[in-house]
Amino acid sequence: MTPKHLASYRAALEKLRDETIAVGPAAIEPNRKDPTSVGVADEDEQALSEMLQTLSSERNKQRSERLVLVRRALRKLAEAPDEFGLCEECEEEIPPKRLDSMPFALYCAECQSKRDPRRGTTRRSLTDFK
Repeated sequence: MTPKHLASYRAALEKLRDETIAVGPAAIEPNRKDPTSVGVADEDEQALSEMLQTLSSERNKQRSERLVLVRRALRKLAEAPDEFGLCEECEEEIPPKRLDSMPFALYCAECQSKRDPRRGTTRRSLTDFK
C-alpha cells in the first residue's frame, strides 16, 4: 500500500474518531422531562422509558466498540503500517473498497462472514436446536 493511501486512511480514521467522541454518549433516560423526578407516571410510560434506555445503551455500546476498532487501526498504522489493510485471519489484502467504507476493518469480507452469525436463517422446527 502506498504512503498516499495510508495517509488517506489515517485521515479518515482520525475524522471518524473525532466525530464519535464529539457526539458523546446517548442519554440513558432520554424521555425524562424533570431531572429531579423519580420513576414514571404510568405503565405505558414505563415501557417507553425502558425501551428508550435499552436503545440508548445499545447505541453507546456500538459507539464504544467502533472507537476501540478505530484506535486499534490508528495504532496499527503508526506501529506497523505494512500490516495495515491485511486480514487478521487469512493475511490477504482487504479490498480497497472495503477499507474505503470501513477503514477500521480487521477482516476481509469472506473471513468476516465466517465469524458473523448467519443472518436471514430461520429455524425449521421448534426442536431443530437439538
